[in-house]
Amino acid sequence: MSDFGKVGILVGGGPAPGINGVIGAATLAALGRGAEVIGILSGFQHLMNGPDEIKAHTRELVRGDVISIHMRGGSVLQTSRANPTKEPGHLESCVAALGCGSARSAGGPEPSRASDPPA
Repeated sequence: MSDFGKVGILVGGGPAPGINGVIGAATLAALGRGAEVIGILSGFQHLMNGPDEIKAHTRELVRGDVISIHMRGGSVLQTSRANPTKEPGHLESCVAALGCGSARSAGGPEPSRASDPPA
């Protein structure tokens, strides 16, 4: 692993055309910089339920997982409309529990947001 560390990717909000292409491109870009990439399943839903539920709803993404996902419909990571920004500190503690330096949300009505874990 490089200084880029570990990156979490999830899809929030409703389905969007081309979302698998975004997941694939972000994964390949992060892998190209030496990062470990974690796919977070079902958007923010399980992150909001706490650390005990997080690990069961994540998977490492590698080049072979994403090289042709742009050809598939839907979202390979699934999605939910759960919104962690309604509870201060909720997202940050979940990202820290994953061990990611940041998380990036693709899709959803809320702007994409990076979250640094607490020091």
